Amino acid sequence: THPDKGPIAASEFVAAAEQHNRIGKLTDFVLEQAIAAAASINKRGTDFDIAVNLSARLLTDKGFTLRLSALLARQGLPAHHLTLELTETAALTGSGEGLEMITRLRDLGINIAIDDYGTGLSTLEYLKKIPATEIKIDQSFVKGMVENRSDRLMVQSTIGLAHSLGRKVVAEGVEHRDILDLLIGMGCDIAQGFAIGRPMGLDSLAKRLTADRKRSAA
Repeated sequence: THPDKGPIAASEFVAAAEQHNRIGKLTDFVLEQAIAAAASINKRGTDFDIAVNLSARLLTDKGFTLRLSALLARQGLPAHHLTLELTETAALTGSGEGLEMITRLRDLGINIAIDDYGTGLSTLEYLKKIPATEIKIDQSFVKGMVENRSDRLMVQSTIGLAHSLGRKVVAEGVEHRDILDLLIGMGCDIAQGFAIGRPMGLDSLAKRLTADRKRSAA
C-alpha cells in the first residue's frame, strides 16, 4: 500500500520489479518473511505449510538455491513445509537451466506447485516435464463450476489426472460453499479462497489455527 497512491495490485509492482531487475531482492525479502512466519507457527506445535510465488526469472539465478537453503536452516524450518509456486511458465520453454534449478529445489525437499493450471502453457507435456508436487487449478475454471458443465468437467478431469501422477491438487478462487462442496465430492486435496479464509495478519492467523486445533481436539 503506497502512502499516496493507495493499494497497488501485485501484478503491477511484481511486473515493475522484474522489469527493473529487482525481483530477486523482492523474492528474498518475501521468502524471509514467509519462512520466519511458518517457522514461528510450527514451533508453537501446529503443522503448518506456506507457499510463495517464484518468478521464473530466478530459475537462472545460480545463487538462489544456496540462499534459500541457508534461510531455511537459519529459521529452522524443514524444507517440506515450503512450497514454491511457478507463475511464469513461459521462461521454462527455453533451455533446460530452469528445469535443473527446479530439480535442485526438489532435492532440497522443497515442494513445487504449477500455478494457474489450465491456462497458457499448461499442457500435458509441461505437466510431465516439471517435477512438481502439486497442481493449482486456475480460478477461472473453479468459479464457474456450479453453472458451467465444461468448467466442472475440466476441474474433475484435472483432479483425476493429477492424482494418477501422484500430485496433490489445489483449487484457487473458492469463494462459496457450494463450490467447496463440489470440490470435496471430487476429492480435491486443498481449497484456496474466501470460503476458507480471507487475508489476515500473522497474529490473527496464529489465533485461528489455535482455535481450529482446539475444536479438532474437542
